[in-house]
Amino acid sequence: MQATSQLEFPAATEERAAALFGQQIGIIRQQTDRMFAWLMAIQWLAGVVCALVISPQAWEGLSSRTHLHVWAAVFLGGVISGFPVYLAWRYPGQAFTRHVVAVGQMLTSALLIHLSGGRIETHFHIFGSLAFLAIYQDWRVILSATIVVALDHALRGTFWPQSVFGVLTASPWRWTEHAAWVLFEDTFLLLSIRHNLRAMFHVAEHQAKLERINELIEQRVVERTQELEHEISERKVAERERQMMEVQLRQSQKLEAIGQLAAGIAHEINTPTQYVGDNAHFLRESWDVLAKVLHNHQELLIALKENRVTEETAEAAEALLDGADLDFLYKQIPISISATLDGVERVAKIVRAMKEFAHPGSKEKTPADLNHAIESTVTVSRSEWRYVADLKLDLEPSLPRVPCFVEAFNQSVLNLIVNAAHAIEAAVKDCPETRGTITIQTRSRGDHAEIRISDTGTGIAESVRPHIFEPFFTTKEVGKGSGQGLSIVYASIVNRHGGDVTFESQVGKGTTFILRLPFVDPKARTQEAMLQALPYNSLAAPAPLLATADSSLQRSLTV
Repeated sequence: MQATSQLEFPAATEERAAALFGQQIGIIRQQTDRMFAWLMAIQWLAGVVCALVISPQAWEGLSSRTHLHVWAAVFLGGVISGFPVYLAWRYPGQAFTRHVVAVGQMLTSALLIHLSGGRIETHFHIFGSLAFLAIYQDWRVILSATIVVALDHALRGTFWPQSVFGVLTASPWRWTEHAAWVLFEDTFLLLSIRHNLRAMFHVAEHQAKLERINELIEQRVVERTQELEHEISERKVAERERQMMEVQLRQSQKLEAIGQLAAGIAHEINTPTQYVGDNAHFLRESWDVLAKVLHNHQELLIALKENRVTEETAEAAEALLDGADLDFLYKQIPISISATLDGVERVAKIVRAMKEFAHPGSKEKTPADLNHAIESTVTVSRSEWRYVADLKLDLEPSLPRVPCFVEAFNQSVLNLIVNAAHAIEAAVKDCPETRGTITIQTRSRGDHAEIRISDTGTGIAESVRPHIFEPFFTTKEVGKGSGQGLSIVYASIVNRHGGDVTFESQVGKGTTFILRLPFVDPKARTQEAMLQALPYNSLAAPAPLLATADSSLQRSLTV
């Protein structure tokens, strides 16, 4: 392969990830600027209405005039809101615009507090404004807003406390209490911004990697096609190479699945290993106690034979027995041995399942026990579903063996189980205490074996049902799925096995995927039909003829 396909993956993705991250942040900040343009216009109108309702007129004796608050709401509020609104529409997404909006929003809060006479309820407008400003995902904007709030409360609290606190006199340090509450909210907002920025960058990095992978794949496909156009002239050679690539792809997909499940499987093995180790330590300590008792009794027996047992010797033996607590050991040692054997069996079961799942399989179809294959796959995938669902097996004990590629069948079942677990996880995410159910059923239906894999997940929307078996089509969030799971199932069951894949789904209730595999290999059936169509001649195999020798015996004669 040429050097163009050997691009450095991390270096190529870092710049693209930064660009995608910046693009996404820019879109968010532009949209937030537009939102604040409307919000500040609405707040200005709300301030005017507030002034007209609370103090529309000022009286001097019997004469009245429009209260200064009304003019402040109209003109001062218009000045405070007008410039940020202009910048938000004219220069959205700019850093200067964000800070002007933050200052304007905090000054709007100050004006509303003044118009309401310093009512404490109006102070909550500050906290709401800070929450809205956090949408910018820029900690500097929060800092600018906090500084404006602190200065406003400090200055008005000192020189005009009635405007901000609603009282004629106030402690010169009262503003620090309000500032402290603002800083308290800032702490959580800044932590949220930090978390969101990390998550957004992770998504951007993942998308950049996917783009890079697609570029490498496309580039490799182009280069490989060029090589095939120059080097391959016979269809047979091309078909052989395609088959080899398919085998490698299937094996790599299987290894990828095993890699994804490795952490969960390690946890599954670690749990029984721990209590096997604990029981082993207990048995060792118990043996130390029993060994002392046995050794003491051996010495006591020798002393008894030599007729030199004394009262002190008997008391020492009795004290040793009392300290050994044999009743406890008689009860606990069998339990520990049984638990140890159970733990060893659990580890062995997981290892056997992994060994069977990871086996590369044969090049030809072999009769397989689908029930056993399903049980092994369920064991391997347990870490994927155990935290969100209960898995029930309803397997027909007398299900005949089915000719198939076992490794491909295992991969298909694994993909459907993982999809079911993801669907249930999405369905119960708002109710963590709720668990879903995955049900796997096998039945013999005429000349086919039917496997039904049901879940109580979100179901499949009508609009996406025609596309679910298309490669790279997915409705999952970024990082949750590659869009190849169901396409692999379809290619395995339909194309490789000559079977059928259908599904039944209800939105909000769940989905059932139905796999049907023939008991007789379609290729073998075709060859048998061709042989039956051939005319018999003298070279054909002798045909058996049944002749009745008597009423109770039939013999097979050959003609």
